[in-house]
Amino acid sequence: MISNLMVLSILWISYIAFGCLALAMFSNFRSTFKKAPTPLQTRGLYWSGWSMLALSYYLSVAKQGMLYGSIFFTGMLAVAGLLVILTLSYRAKSLPVFMLFGLIPSMGYLIT
Repeated sequence: MISNLMVLSILWISYIAFGCLALAMFSNFRSTFKKAPTPLQTRGLYWSGWSMLALSYYLSVAKQGMLYGSIFFTGMLAVAGLLVILTLSYRAKSLPVFMLFGLIPSMGYLIT
């Protein structure tokens, strides 16, 4: 059974993951923070983004099974990717704020 909290949590975790992967790129980081990233920041954002994607996939499969979890995960990736693209296009400086705001529902899901 898919709960609303599960959908929001996996969506936000995917959003945070794509946000980290986007900020690992030089141009996106510079347009968001108005400075160049250090190599350590780039590697940290890159690996944290992939780790969050793996966590999102694991949670999807753990709750829905391999077949439906994979389909659900793919749908959430599409929505999260679109949201990150829209955020970077129109409000690039707001991306870290939205990523931080996304921790609230995702932590609520991980705790329960």
